[in-house]
Amino acid sequence: MTNNSTCMESQSFVASALLPMLLLDVILGLPGNILALWFLGFRASWKSANIYLLNLVLADILLLIALPFHIDSLLRGRWIFGDPFCQINLFMLSVNQSASIAFMTVLVVHRFYIIVHPHHPISHLNIRSLVMVACGVWIVVMTLRLPLLITRLLRPSENSSVLLCQNIDIWTDTEAGIKFHNSLYMIEFAIAFLIVIICSVRIFYCLREKKNLRKHRRVKRTFYVLLTVLIMLTFCFLPNYITGFVSFFLKDVSTCSSYLVVGQVFSVSLCFVFSNSALDTVLYTLASAYFRNTIKEASNSTGFTKFRISDKQSRSPRRS
Repeated sequence: MTNNSTCMESQSFVASALLPMLLLDVILGLPGNILALWFLGFRASWKSANIYLLNLVLADILLLIALPFHIDSLLRGRWIFGDPFCQINLFMLSVNQSASIAFMTVLVVHRFYIIVHPHHPISHLNIRSLVMVACGVWIVVMTLRLPLLITRLLRPSENSSVLLCQNIDIWTDTEAGIKFHNSLYMIEFAIAFLIVIICSVRIFYCLREKKNLRKHRRVKRTFYVLLTVLIMLTFCFLPNYITGFVSFFLKDVSTCSSYLVVGQVFSVSLCFVFSNSALDTVLYTLASAYFRNTIKEASNSTGFTKFRISDKQSRSPRRS
């Protein structure tokens, strides 16, 4: 049986080479999410898109809190914060991943109903119902990640004095709770990815049949939102799930050469996962009129740009 800790230790050079990418994820993700938290949480009116995007911001905040500890462990070559915080750290990273995917999917589904089934009750949910949907998503996501908080995830390296807190260990753990967690993790993503594809295809055919809808700017922007979500799911999340799934079947090999290659690819794929916090700013701009107009106004105030400001939501009243 392969000593996974030894295999993972030999990847330390690769992990260190990825540090600039992880630091860039934090540097780019932090300003955009702070602005989004302020605009969507304290300034914009509560509407469907803003509520879902605000929860997406909260998911990114979990990542931005947990990621510096992951970066520190790569710099030191070991984890110094103890097993409980290793569990909490990986829990926060996993919740960010699942919650981000979930709220992007909910946003796509809601936009799908608005365009394809505009008279359906889902297209006209009130604020209370929207908040209940968001709370339900959080409850489900955090409940399904609980195995990470009750399983020892801190592993010794070949040198017993050095402890490692590795994300890939989640995929190679043989405990029943973690195996169940991994299965649900894959199913969650597969369902979300399939829903986004189906909604995108249905909207495409709807727009092809109803040519008058293409003229509306809101419909065009919805198409860009769908395209952005699909791109993010494909390039930010899909590689990580594929490599994690492959590593699950390599945990019992006799040598670590294959496991090492997968582990290296997995480390790279994590950088793409973490980059979702920075790329979400693009989604905020496309999906929220208030966020988009605020950015335009700030840019126009410099005198270098003259972006058109939407009259409809340029000054959205704050909810009481």
